[in-house]
Amino acid sequence: MSSISRDRHLEIIDAALLGAKIVKDASECAPVLAPLKGVAGIVITILETVRDMKTNKEDWITLVENLSIQIKGMQDNLSRCPTPHSTSLLLAVNSYEQKLRNVLSNVRLASARGPAGGIFRHRTDKEEILQFNRDLKICWNDFIREISIQTHETVYRVEKDVNKVEKSVNQVEKDVHRIKHGVNRVEMSMDTMGDESQISKLTPVPGATGEDHDICLYGTRAAVLGPIRQWANDPTTPQVRWLTDVAGAGKSTIAKHLSTEWKEQGRLAGCFFFDKNRPDATNKTGFCDTIAAQLANNQPQLRSLITQGIKEIGPILSVCPFEEKLQKLVIRPMETVSLVLVVDALDECNERDRIIILHNLLPCLSQAPQLKVLITSRPERDIVQLLDPYRSRTESLHDIELKSNRNDIAAFVKYKMRGLVQSSELTNEEVDRLARRVNCLFILASTACRVVEDSPNPHVAVEELLNPNQDLLRDINTLYSTVLTKACKANQSGQSSTSKTRELLRVLKAILAASTPLTVSTIDSLLGIKNTRRLVGSLSSILNVRADEVVLILHPTFREFLEDPGVAGLFYVDMTDAHTLMAKGCLAIMKRELCFNICQLESSFTFNKDVPDLDERISKYISKELQYGCISWLDHIVNSGGTSRDKEVDVALLRITKVGYPLFWIEVVSALGKIPKAIKGLQDVGRCHLEKRLKAAINDIKRFLIAFSTPISESIPHIYISAIPFTPKQSYIRQAAESLFPNTMSIVIGCLENWPQPPRKWIGHTSSVISITFSFDGRRIASGSSDETIRLWDAETGQALGEPLRGHKGAVRSVAFSPDGRRVASGSEDVTIRLWDAETGQALGEPLRGHEYAVYSVAFSPDSRRVASGSDDETIRLWDAETGQALGEPLRGHEGGVYSVAFSPDGRCVASGSWDKTIRLWDAETGQALGEPLRGHKGAVRSVAFSPDSRRVASGSEDVTIRLWDAETGQALGEPLRGHEDAVYSVAFSPDSRRVASGSDDETIRLWDAETGQALGEPLRGHEGGVYSVAFSPDGRCVASGSRDKTIRLWDAETGQALGEPLRGHKGAVRSVAFSPDCRRVASGSEDVTIRLWDAETGQALGEPLRGHKGAVRSVAFSPDGRRVASGSWDKTIRLWDAGTGQALGEPLRGHEDAVNSVVFSPDGRHIASGSKDKTIRLWDAETGQALGEPLRGHEYAVYSVVFSPDGRRVASGSGDKTIRLWDAETGQALGKPLRGHEHAVCSVAFSPDGRCVASGSWDKTIRLWDAKTGQALGEPLRGHENGVSSVAFSPDGCRVASGSSDKTIRLWDAETGQALGEPLRGHKVAVCSVAFSADGRRVVSSSWDVTTRLWDAETGQALGEPLRGHKGADRSVALSPDGRRVASGSEGNTIRLWDAGTGQALGESLRGHEYAVHSVGFSPDGRCVASGSRDNTIRLWDAETGQTLGEPLRGHGGAVISVAFSPDGRRVASGSDDKTIRLWSAEPGQPLAQPSRGVTDLVISVPIPSDSHLLAFISHQKPNLHNKISHIPRSVSGPHFAPPYFHHCSLLANGWVSSLEGLLYWVPPHNRHGLQHSHLLTIPTNHPLRTTWIDFTRFRCGTSWIHCRK
Repeated sequence: MSSISRDRHLEIIDAALLGAKIVKDASECAPVLAPLKGVAGIVITILETVRDMKTNKEDWITLVENLSIQIKGMQDNLSRCPTPHSTSLLLAVNSYEQKLRNVLSNVRLASARGPAGGIFRHRTDKEEILQFNRDLKICWNDFIREISIQTHETVYRVEKDVNKVEKSVNQVEKDVHRIKHGVNRVEMSMDTMGDESQISKLTPVPGATGEDHDICLYGTRAAVLGPIRQWANDPTTPQVRWLTDVAGAGKSTIAKHLSTEWKEQGRLAGCFFFDKNRPDATNKTGFCDTIAAQLANNQPQLRSLITQGIKEIGPILSVCPFEEKLQKLVIRPMETVSLVLVVDALDECNERDRIIILHNLLPCLSQAPQLKVLITSRPERDIVQLLDPYRSRTESLHDIELKSNRNDIAAFVKYKMRGLVQSSELTNEEVDRLARRVNCLFILASTACRVVEDSPNPHVAVEELLNPNQDLLRDINTLYSTVLTKACKANQSGQSSTSKTRELLRVLKAILAASTPLTVSTIDSLLGIKNTRRLVGSLSSILNVRADEVVLILHPTFREFLEDPGVAGLFYVDMTDAHTLMAKGCLAIMKRELCFNICQLESSFTFNKDVPDLDERISKYISKELQYGCISWLDHIVNSGGTSRDKEVDVALLRITKVGYPLFWIEVVSALGKIPKAIKGLQDVGRCHLEKRLKAAINDIKRFLIAFSTPISESIPHIYISAIPFTPKQSYIRQAAESLFPNTMSIVIGCLENWPQPPRKWIGHTSSVISITFSFDGRRIASGSSDETIRLWDAETGQALGEPLRGHKGAVRSVAFSPDGRRVASGSEDVTIRLWDAETGQALGEPLRGHEYAVYSVAFSPDSRRVASGSDDETIRLWDAETGQALGEPLRGHEGGVYSVAFSPDGRCVASGSWDKTIRLWDAETGQALGEPLRGHKGAVRSVAFSPDSRRVASGSEDVTIRLWDAETGQALGEPLRGHEDAVYSVAFSPDSRRVASGSDDETIRLWDAETGQALGEPLRGHEGGVYSVAFSPDGRCVASGSRDKTIRLWDAETGQALGEPLRGHKGAVRSVAFSPDCRRVASGSEDVTIRLWDAETGQALGEPLRGHKGAVRSVAFSPDGRRVASGSWDKTIRLWDAGTGQALGEPLRGHEDAVNSVVFSPDGRHIASGSKDKTIRLWDAETGQALGEPLRGHEYAVYSVVFSPDGRRVASGSGDKTIRLWDAETGQALGKPLRGHEHAVCSVAFSPDGRCVASGSWDKTIRLWDAKTGQALGEPLRGHENGVSSVAFSPDGCRVASGSSDKTIRLWDAETGQALGEPLRGHKVAVCSVAFSADGRRVVSSSWDVTTRLWDAETGQALGEPLRGHKGADRSVALSPDGRRVASGSEGNTIRLWDAGTGQALGESLRGHEYAVHSVGFSPDGRCVASGSRDNTIRLWDAETGQTLGEPLRGHGGAVISVAFSPDGRRVASGSDDKTIRLWSAEPGQPLAQPSRGVTDLVISVPIPSDSHLLAFISHQKPNLHNKISHIPRSVSGPHFAPPYFHHCSLLANGWVSSLEGLLYWVPPHNRHGLQHSHLLTIPTNHPLRTTWIDFTRFRCGTSWIHCRK
């Protein structure tokens, strides 16, 4: 390019840049132009990239000019457009912006390619630029249309509204009055009913209102109760009062006394008694529901307000965030009333939840100024920090020196002993002595009284307690020891004390280890004994048996005594032993009571939630002990330290994992709604030390639950109906179940053999994976994608956990786990943040709104209480993670979008990285900026991360570097880390702070030494798109990465090796496919350097990939007899392979020194010829692989083409050295001298049909004819073209040669004389790409870059009619029908056209249906069908006579379809795609894969194949012969192919359920849905995520017959 033109191009680009920057500035100032902010930013980046290009810049000028015109036009139109903008207009702008992003990505790729590629690169750029301009023009037109619509609608609406308003005012006033009157009456009549219905949705915690506690004895505790009563009645006193003291001081009794008193007075809001005996009463989960339910009952006037709150929360009531519940159900209803709320034993709530309760409750009290809150607890450190200002200043409850305490305890003892005194079993003097001895602590007094009451001789008991030598009442622990010792003394039956102690300890172990309180009978069942009642009865002074027979420890001090070996002595309970004991008991009960269909369900058509009496069935058929065992056995095994401690557990566990027990257990877990807990438990047990077989069984059950958690948790029968059939055939659970449950559907094709190994690529998202993060325990991974979803994955297996989390309406830019693992936060381009339950995937509350533009980053604080978010609106916001409320004002300071935020490990600081090229540090509490911005990057900062030790901050930037900074001073540490070749999108520190991982748009991950900044090893390669996110696993051993290629990959952080098994199939684009001559096999060659052989019937891979090449395989060919495959590669070798076994035949055919461009078998299959970039041709013995002689040297440049003569005796070659050479195919000897005469590269050579002549076309603008025998030029060069000749072809009779040229013409030549036959065939407006003769030689067809195909009379040279117009893009492919009567052409304009090859007339309209460029077209062997492959990832079949589509598009490929080909018999179509797969499809609409069997005694099942689609799945009576599937079924048979027979209106829902009018039929896993729903015949490889799925319903049982699935 001349310096003048180069300068002119720069002027154009600079002018466009200036205009785009003006638009961006305007968009930031004027709200009406705000939608253009993103558009302008992308345009600026595109223009800057084009400006920096070194080559082909002139090709992009048209795009630059169009962008400049369009963005200026958008500015002008939007500035005149009324606001607010319509949704459709904003969508049009968004569509344009998304298209620009695609253009930007490709511009970057073109820039990165540099000058390599020559004319072919130049041509590709032109193609892409044409497509970009067309795509943008379409979006531009949509924008203009929407602008016009909005403007006209606004004008019309204003005019219309003015008239309507005047006419309607009077009528509206009348209607409003009438409606109000009616509504008031209806509301009054329904209020009571509606309130009751809403209140019933609350789930209060049973027993949390203090039913088990006593009130104070009359006349006692006056010194404590009086001041509290005075506080409650005085509106000027603080709203909170905290009563604190040591354990056993009587706090709960006081709380119970006051709450009872206030309830009687009508002043009680509610009370909540935390209790370690009740697991549900040790956390915050049921706190709000319990208080709200009491409030509704205690204060009826507030019911409507509580009901309103329940309605506002809606269907997420059970998972609603704590703060929202507290606000709407508790605080808001009490804003104007004077009530008292009691919270007892707060210390018995787990530490995390009690802090959450206080952090939310205390600040809210200002909203309800008349509300008083009484809190009691031990003085735990975290509670003291929050409640010390509210501490009660009354006397200590247990101070022995205080007269009031001594008197109260004495009164209590006398009251408790009054019955014994009245019966003369004790004297008043004895009672007084006892009262004086226990006057230090209420729990000591209470326990001593129970000991006396329970004694058969109270007098003796008192004397023992008061014996000064034993001093049994010196403290509560001594008394506990005394009680236990007495209970273990030998009894009358002669049982030894040791034996009784052992029995008693087993019962105490069960009570202490139980995850929920147990009944007497449950303890008996778990321990296999019958004397629990007697043993517990002997401890009635320290244990309580409720009316429902639940056994409880009377006071937490007894638990503390038993777990302390220093004070318990002989009675010490080792909790590890206790859990082992309980694990054995649970397993024994499960073995004894589990059974098939335990809930006696009659039908499989319904969900669990729709079974009206499921709760009653659970109570009736699942005993309390079995419920406990099924829920708790996993926890007990984990807490016992695994099974290595007790071989009996090993044996029991082996028994319970055999036969059908795992499935029966899953039934119970499903009925109880505990599937997530079961999965977590199995994961935890899998980490224990287990015997190898057990570990394998547990892992298999876990994978079964994860894979099928949806159907299992939603409907119990579908454990058998849906899950078992799709379970891998070799899995432990499938093999155990198959013989027991034979009557289920059979997955003939599409069922894996084994659970997939953790894949190298995790496939599930349908668009770019933008963000990825590990949970803090390393067990799960969350990913966010441009497909608007979040997915959760099992980090060990790579299995997706449940369905995608849906809710966002824009790309998910960031995801983060809370440190406690309970929640996931996500930030999206829809300008919101969402919080999700990490176990269930349920959305928690409403989206967090506040940002004005896309949210690029979210992060949790270390305590999980706050979320930080960064947005394109240039701000950071902090949010309360419980309530979703914004904390303070936005953090402002950046001058561009905020791409990344991170909390420091101590939670005190937030770091942010921005488009303005800076990092900023902020105080997380105040929101104040800490110091100046950190400057040093020369491009936008895309990612920031704190080191775990808080000392450093890492940042990744679009300037292709990573920088490390001192987190205290903000100083840069050393030089930038260089190594990436494109923008760095993500950085992460390893847990030990020693390494940094980075992900880049150069498609690699790099690891760095965080101290030295040195790169650790080579880049981690494998992704096929930019790497948007990287994360270390919590143990630092693994790195996860998410990419634009839609996949997630795992890497070994030490070695950099990819983790997991490779996907079965190719890992690079499939560039060549070929059928064997007998149509039974397919060979494929790929850029992943392998060849694969496939069974063309079943799609099964035939053996392993054919490995050996070290470069892309660009060509594969079967030998004529089908016994061998030849492959040519860029690794400079040819390889021969046994087509039957896939074994390499001998060593690689070495000899070439550069890429092999072409390989071809001789007609008899004995020889192979290869042409290479190393300037040589080589001949090879096709049997032995031996080179036949020396390389055929002579060419001085790359050999572009080789071809055998028709008789196979000669080879012709054309080269970039301007010559053609002829070679003896037997000896390899050059036949004469090089055929010289061309003055430029020879692009095309062809033998005449009789083999006597060779034609060559060159970029020197000439065609030459050569004597194929002598090599002599036949006459002078055929001159006439004015530019390079791109294509030559002989007529079928060999008399003529046609040539196509870049000079836009076709010429016909006399093959004998070399004379031009008439004038050039003119009509094309751009270079001619290809020419071909029709089969009868009477016509010539040509295609051109001018988007037309033309037909010419080969005799006269006259154009046959008008150009074959109709395409709107360049022709990408052209084909003649076998009979020569029709031409098919595929175009960049997304269409196919059919033409009459005789007249040149278009046959009908364009064949429309594809959404992007058509890359390939082909006729079927009989000429009746046309297949087309497109960039829209689909293949379409067309009727070649009518142009009508044959069925639906063939969907399945995940990338552009590069090539399509019919099998020789015309019954199948093969396609190769950029998605790395070959797919086989039925070319016969309505044809099934199997014929129904005859003579079947069961249901006769038809194959439902719609007449307007292609076979996707089939239903047969017997497993079909996979080598003979295709047979005819009458087209009258109709219905969806996934529908079992006799079920109507079947549909496959997005969540995988197949349902009908009757109800649920079965569930389909995600990786089988596509293969079951869309019309392809076969997918290769068969384990691909879009794999073919064929179902045999012969034995399918469902509905009321589902129980017969069991043998």
